[in-house]
Amino acid sequence: MGPILVFGHKNPDNDSVCSAVAYAHLKNLTDSDNVYVPARLGPVPPETEWVFARFGLQIPEEVTHVHTRVRDVMTEDVAFVASDVTMLDAGRVMRERGIRALPVVDNGVVKGLINQNILAERYLGDLELRGFENMPTTVEAFARAVDGDLVEGDPDLEIRGKVLIGAMEPATMLGYIRPGDVMIVGDRLRTQPMAIDAGVSCLVVTGGTRPGPEVLEAARAHGAAVISTFHDTFAAARLVNLAHRVADLMDSNILYVEPDMLLSEASEDLFSSPHREAVVVDSQQRLIGILTRTNIARGIKRRVILMDHNEIAQSATGIEDAAVVEIVDHHRVGDVQTTGPILFLNLPVGSTATIVALRFRELDVAPPQAIAGVLLSALLTDTVLLKSPTTTDSDREVALWLAGIVKVEPLEFGLEMFRARSASTVFSAERAVKADLKEYRVSDTFTAIGQIETVNADEVLEHAEELMRVMESLLEARRYDVVLLMVTDVVSEGSWVLAVGKTRIVERGLGVSVAKGPVWLDGVLSRKKQIAARLVEAAGS
Repeated sequence: MGPILVFGHKNPDNDSVCSAVAYAHLKNLTDSDNVYVPARLGPVPPETEWVFARFGLQIPEEVTHVHTRVRDVMTEDVAFVASDVTMLDAGRVMRERGIRALPVVDNGVVKGLINQNILAERYLGDLELRGFENMPTTVEAFARAVDGDLVEGDPDLEIRGKVLIGAMEPATMLGYIRPGDVMIVGDRLRTQPMAIDAGVSCLVVTGGTRPGPEVLEAARAHGAAVISTFHDTFAAARLVNLAHRVADLMDSNILYVEPDMLLSEASEDLFSSPHREAVVVDSQQRLIGILTRTNIARGIKRRVILMDHNEIAQSATGIEDAAVVEIVDHHRVGDVQTTGPILFLNLPVGSTATIVALRFRELDVAPPQAIAGVLLSALLTDTVLLKSPTTTDSDREVALWLAGIVKVEPLEFGLEMFRARSASTVFSAERAVKADLKEYRVSDTFTAIGQIETVNADEVLEHAEELMRVMESLLEARRYDVVLLMVTDVVSEGSWVLAVGKTRIVERGLGVSVAKGPVWLDGVLSRKKQIAARLVEAAGS
């Protein structure tokens, strides 16, 4: 099975990204049976870029969906053969590996496919001995196919004639032999030299016997090859059809799929084709894996851990198709459902980072300084420097513990981070509104609340008209009832509020008028506890 993805919500904030990275690190240390990969569902906030650069950590890759892909279910350890091997070689590989098909690969590039149907057709479906006029082979390959020893001749000699069984009287056989043919014969002392003199290119002597010196001398004189095999004549003849090269019989009209293709699309292609398997290749046609109908039937889902959220609307596209194996969150319990019991860590604290840090201590794992640094940054942003009403004693205690590992003073570190957030980018109203936007549904009311945390609210409010235009555009495009934006001043410890849409809900919930523009709410720092909860109550009343 593939790795377990660990990610936060859409429009990720610092807590969402940092907690995912730290928790994936912890899981990889404590669970050797799986691989955990941190990911994100959107752009990285400026403060996250700053803190990751400061501690030398790599920002996790962005994922666009968690629908099951081909790579999640395909067989990766794929046996393959080169095009110049014999069908017998290919058959033996299939038997040893217990598989039905083999990709044919030359110089790393997939050329075709050999499967059991083709092999059976050669060995069982056709009683005719197919010679080598149209599909030549070498003496060496032919010797391998009949399990024989080359006792005379050039192993690289190419065989191009018919294959004959030396069962007739020598005089009668002369009427069938043409120069370049192959003859399979037992210990017939008169037939063997006659066949050499008649011009056969290869003589196969069966029953484990070896021809006499005069036959070998004649073969040497005529440039013919002599092979001795322990098989009887019947068995050797049956193996002739498997001496042809894979290149001559492989199916080159096969189904190719890419590893990141949606499994639903690949399944549709595979089940509507005559093939039982698809070859998984990259953009250079190099072998990645093989996808069989059995792979699809197993119904494997991508495994994920949800961080800092547990609602479908806030999660990755395709979350309904994924297997949620854990949830770590500090928000209300949402609507994510699982097929069985999972580890669900949900605590009423100020940040998911606090829960992750507590989990490190619970498992007696010391976080490295870099991991402690990103956890501290996440805790400080989500609790607005420990000033938010959502802040708990656990948050404060954990912040001091992490700061001790990082060797910083929490408030100074937090202010430096908030200043880096404001200074790192050119202002964009659209990015400011959408960067940390969360959606809430109550009955028929659909609300979106964004938050900008800054050390200088005046700089943001200079762009109030631009912000309102973006909010109006979102209101119409996504059919929200209300769009509200908090511009939170972490120094002054309060928020300016802007709202569009059915603003009566905002005014009823917050007890202020927003008709004339931004309104200051002193001491309001928490979207979840001081804004969202009151709007939800107002919308439901």
